[in-house]
Amino acid sequence: MIREEEKTDFGAIKIHNNVIASIAYLAALEVDGVSRICDDIKSHIAHLIGKKTKSGAIDARTEKNENVSITIPIIVKYGYNIPEVALKVQEKVKNAVEEAADISTKDIIVKIKGVEK
Repeated sequence: MIREEEKTDFGAIKIHNNVIASIAYLAALEVDGVSRICDDIKSHIAHLIGKKTKSGAIDARTEKNENVSITIPIIVKYGYNIPEVALKVQEKVKNAVEEAADISTKDIIVKIKGVEK
């Protein structure tokens, strides 16, 4: 889905959900304690058919009211407090998306898929 902003004198500005997912991906990786974003089957298949996407595992959906819901599966580094890392990811992603794309976030769901060194 593509989110359409208000029209300018030159036309409309459209931000695709893949762009929102990319912003969320990069922001989540900046959080101390995040080892990596966990790949899902969809991103594995996309990679196998030659479609390269870093944010494939992140699901960004725009609601009818223009708010966005984001689901981020992460692997947490061993020794870190899992709820604390998840909260920091939510805060970092919210701030990054709202600052970069001027979009309000409805939900940021962090799914802990594992722990690794």
